[in-house]
Amino acid sequence: MRKEPLTITIDPESELGRALDARESGGEPVILLRGGTRFRVTRDPDDPWADYDPENVLEGLREIAGTLSPAEGERMKELIYRGREEGTRPIDRP
Repeated sequence: MRKEPLTITIDPESELGRALDARESGGEPVILLRGGTRFRVTRDPDDPWADYDPENVLEGLREIAGTLSPAEGERMKELIYRGREEGTRPIDRP
């Protein structure tokens, strides 16, 4: 089950509300500072699937189909499996 993000309503007349309005047209992020922590705020698209064209995706898949040799495919799978077994995260990162 997907966890929904926390939603906070911003007063449009507040400093943050005006900053978001000023950046909305250019799509530029707003950086929030709290103490020494930075938060990057970007505009969430209204509908991320609005411009999705399944025929265009299928056409792209047809264009790249067969560009990898079977040997290269096997080598890539081997690298993935080895990475899973050995672990790919640094030791100091959980």
